[in-house]
Amino acid sequence: MRRDTLTIPGLSHVVIHFLADNPGIWALHCHVAWHMEAGMLLTFLERPDDLKHLVHDMNPSTKQLSISFCSDYR
Repeated sequence: MRRDTLTIPGLSHVVIHFLADNPGIWALHCHVAWHMEAGMLLTFLERPDDLKHLVHDMNPSTKQLSISFCSDYR
């Protein structure tokens, strides 16, 4: 796992550019807990079709364990 962090001064912004090539649902967030509670969190879905194939072809026991973490799985 790789972590990249930025410190952004108050009343300012930053523009990020990155290659989004890893299938999954990814979170971009502030590390200040109350900021996340206030909604300063972004999720984005990268390569959804590849993600569907990864889940479909997953080892059955691993898939069942993964589903057990998802209370809203359909």
